Amino acid sequence: MNFEALIAAEQPGLTRRLARSLGGDLSTAEDLCQEVLVRAWRKLPRDAEPAAQRAWLRRTASNVMIDELRRRGRGATVALDSAGELASAETNEPDAARSALEELSPHDRLLILLRFDAGLQHSEIAALLAISEEAARKRVARARKVFVRAYRRARSDGPPLVLLGSHDRETAPYVRWLERAGARVRQITGQPSERELALADGLVFAGAYDDIHSNLYGETPRSLRGEVNLARDRADLAMVAAVLALDIPYVGVCRGHQLLNIACGGTLYQDVVLDGAAARSHDTGLHPVETLPDSSSRSLYGRDVDVMSEHHQAVRHLGRNLRVAAVSRDGVIESIESTDRRFALGVQWHPEAAVGGEGARLAEAFVQMADGEAA
Repeated sequence: MNFEALIAAEQPGLTRRLARSLGGDLSTAEDLCQEVLVRAWRKLPRDAEPAAQRAWLRRTASNVMIDELRRRGRGATVALDSAGELASAETNEPDAARSALEELSPHDRLLILLRFDAGLQHSEIAALLAISEEAARKRVARARKVFVRAYRRARSDGPPLVLLGSHDRETAPYVRWLERAGARVRQITGQPSERELALADGLVFAGAYDDIHSNLYGETPRSLRGEVNLARDRADLAMVAAVLALDIPYVGVCRGHQLLNIACGGTLYQDVVLDGAAARSHDTGLHPVETLPDSSSRSLYGRDVDVMSEHHQAVRHLGRNLRVAAVSRDGVIESIESTDRRFALGVQWHPEAAVGGEGARLAEAFVQMADGEAA
C-alpha cells in the first residue's frame, strides 16, 4: 500500500478516535490528525508492512493526543493579568476584554495571550506547544474568532467601530459619510496591528491620487501617477489581506477597490487608455454605470446609477473569489465584490462624494453589516 492510499484509508478513523478522546472536540481532532500526517510524511517507515505502518500511525496519534491533554492541563494556570492589553487604548474597555477571556477555554486563552499579548509568531507558538506551524496558525485563528465574539458581547453598547484607512489628508468627507450611516469612525495612519483589526467591526480603505505600484501584481511600471511607494503599498495590501482573512466587513473606495482585487490575485490596467481598455479617459467625474444581476450593487442601486469617479487605472484580470458588480458603458469594471466573504466590496467611484442617495445606501448597508458583526 502506497503512502497516499494508507493515509486515505486511516485518516477518518484516526480523526474519530481523537475526537472521542477529546470529548467530541472534532475541530481540534482534525488539527491533531493533520499533525499526525505531517509526522508520518517525515518519519513513517515506508518499507514496513501495511499492518506495521497502521500501528505506527495509531501510536503516533496516541502520543499527539496525550501531548494535547497535557497542554490543556497546563493551560488552566494562565493568568488574566494582561487582559486589558488586548483592548486597544481607543476602545477604553479593558473590562470587556477581561470578561471575554474568562469565557474562553484554558487552551484558547493561552493561545490568545501568547499571540496578542506576548506577541509571539506562529512559529514560536508551534515550538512552545510542540506542534506544527500550520496547526498553531489554525488554533490561533479559531481562538481569535471565539475571543472576538465574546469581546463584542461583553463591551458596552454603542455604534459599530469602523476603521478608516487613507493616504489623503482630506478624510472629513469619508468620516461624515460613515457617521451619518451610524458608524463610530477611527482613522488609522499606519498599518493597524492584527489586534486592532480583530477588534474592529469594519474597515473602509479610501481613495488617493497616488497609484499602486505595479510590482504588486507582477508588472513593470509603465504609466504610474503620483508618488508611488512600493513599501507603503505592500503594507496596504497586507492590511487588506488580513481583513479578508478575518472576514471583517470591508469597503474599498478607488484605491481600496484596486487593493481588494490585487489582494485576491488580480491585476490592474496601469492606464485604461494606453492599455486599450477604453477609448476615452475616465478622469471625467460624474458618469453612468450599469450594475450586474445578482450583485450587491444591483440590490442597492437598481440597474443604472450615476457615480462620481476620477481614475485612469482599473481592474484588469479579476482576482479569485471575486465577481464583477458594475461596469461603465465602455465595459470598464467599476465595482467588484467577494463571493466567499460576508461583505467585501470595492467601488472605483467615490460614494462619499455622491450628490444623490446611492452613496448613503452603500454606507448604510456596510454599517448595518458591521453592526451585525458587533452584535
